Amino acid sequence: MQNNKTKFDLQGKRILVTGASSGIGEATVRLLGEAGAVVGIHYHQRLKEAQTIKEEILSSGGVAEVFQANLSNAQERDTIIPAFIEKFGGLDGLVNNAGAPQGKHAFPNILKNEWDETFALNIEAPFFLSQQAFTVMQSQAGGKIVNVSSIGVKYGGSAKTIHYAMAKSALETLTVGMAKMGAEFNILVNIVRAGMTDTAFWQDKTKEEIEAREKLIPLKRIGKPQEVAETICFLLSHTYITGQTIAVSGGE
Repeated sequence: MQNNKTKFDLQGKRILVTGASSGIGEATVRLLGEAGAVVGIHYHQRLKEAQTIKEEILSSGGVAEVFQANLSNAQERDTIIPAFIEKFGGLDGLVNNAGAPQGKHAFPNILKNEWDETFALNIEAPFFLSQQAFTVMQSQAGGKIVNVSSIGVKYGGSAKTIHYAMAKSALETLTVGMAKMGAEFNILVNIVRAGMTDTAFWQDKTKEEIEAREKLIPLKRIGKPQEVAETICFLLSHTYITGQTIAVSGGE
């Protein structure tokens, strides 16, 4: 599915993207398909959407498959990388994109289960998926891992997302550590720190809430999933960047 207009050459690279049935993940797998990658589309509940993305990539001459798992469930989570490798014979890239704050309460009333669920999805899952990927990439003499973080790390989140920002902060620490350990094996690990982006997270917010948040952004607009996806694909195609955090946040 190589597209002559694409900015990236990822022909034949086998790349798994978590949380790929919508938002940043969807934009990423579509762009990877255009760049010639062999794409793994992970989803939790949105089977119809994942299948639609897969069929569109296939119809354009690309290669893609869907993989289902609840990443907060260890038994389910631990099946997707082996399933991907069984299907495609290896793993050249992993994008830990799936993530969101869990729960509706604000600090100081955040519940223990909201904390647990947020950390399970946003740091426990990327840690153990990366651990699996790292082992595979060692045996292949190289690979790329891109972790998607949040601008909330920079500001400590909000009253409703402080636990989410904490989990993403841990993800950034994991990234730096893995980059150091991966260098001798040519495993490159980086962070894309997404700012306010036009995804499902903002769909239940009021117009006033969105406008107030946009005013804090120097570029005065919400970001597009495609803009974050382009940075992810750039890092997946680059050969001399590791251990770095790149913010796609309109100047925040």
